[in-house]
Amino acid sequence: MKYSLLTIHSSLKYTLLVIGLLFATANSNAAISWQTINNNIQFLKQQDDLRFYDSNQVLIEGAECALLVDTSGNFAGVEQLVVELKKRLKTPLCYLVATHYHDDHLLGMAVVQHYYPNAKLITHQQVSADFKTYQKAYMDKLDSYEKSIELSYQRLASIPKEEQTAWREKLELAKARLFRWREYKLNPPKIALAVSKTLNLGNFEINITPHKAHTTGDLTITTNNGSTLIGGDIVDWLPYPGHGELKSWQTLLKQYISNEKLSLIIPGHGDTLNKQQLKQPLAFLNTLTEHVKSNQNLTTEVLIESFPQNVLAPYQQDTLNQKSSQFFLQAGLNRAKSSQ
Repeated sequence: MKYSLLTIHSSLKYTLLVIGLLFATANSNAAISWQTINNNIQFLKQQDDLRFYDSNQVLIEGAECALLVDTSGNFAGVEQLVVELKKRLKTPLCYLVATHYHDDHLLGMAVVQHYYPNAKLITHQQVSADFKTYQKAYMDKLDSYEKSIELSYQRLASIPKEEQTAWREKLELAKARLFRWREYKLNPPKIALAVSKTLNLGNFEINITPHKAHTTGDLTITTNNGSTLIGGDIVDWLPYPGHGELKSWQTLLKQYISNEKLSLIIPGHGDTLNKQQLKQPLAFLNTLTEHVKSNQNLTTEVLIESFPQNVLAPYQQDTLNQKSSQFFLQAGLNRAKSSQ
């Protein structure tokens, strides 16, 4: 989701990358659960142990067109998603929506664009303006995969001989995938939004709205007469504030909480929510900004130690929540300090 590989030791980085490349098998998409919201909306929930590392997707289908919201950062998983789409879609895939520019929401669009070249990518205007940056990020990710494969070949001699054949076969599979992915291209958006836009997918309308909240270039989707919100990472129960426009983000969450029509919220990560559950991420963001404002001369380390524990308490229920909340807190405090 947000964890920068720059913070990981280089040898471990390559190990993690190659593991992701090699073991994303033909069943990689099986870990994503398809949940029917209604006749028009399918919620593709990421497996729980990856809830802070990789994104959910949403498939919306009307009588004439389908629209896919976000893609995984696991390219092999996206290829398996394409297989599922070819089985399930009753209409053409007309649109792709990237809710923001983070890798686990945008880069996998290159895979879908390869198989559905007529699908129009929709982004925030800011994402469109900076799109060469994200195209480079796609190529950089493939370069990292290539380095990990090379390093793994170098390490083959150090593993038991009886295991080398199996590992060599996996590496050959990885090379084949990498070669295929280099043929894909992350093509620029066909629609860049600075104001809200309504799309009719065929007897089913959606409204796409640009924001500056989780990032400077977010999109959300409302539908079902305003009762359903597909909010991307803006509405995550544990919000990542490292690139956030914090004040406008807090204002937006307050609007959602007071919205009488809104009943179902689909986040970029984790389970579906109701608007009352948005009070937790709002409290996290509010406390974060107030804590920095009241202690402007303190270091980030001291701010972390003195952060109100009652706000963090809901995130202490398991190890993944604990570790992620500490990482997100540090990133958010740094963001708030830089915004002062």
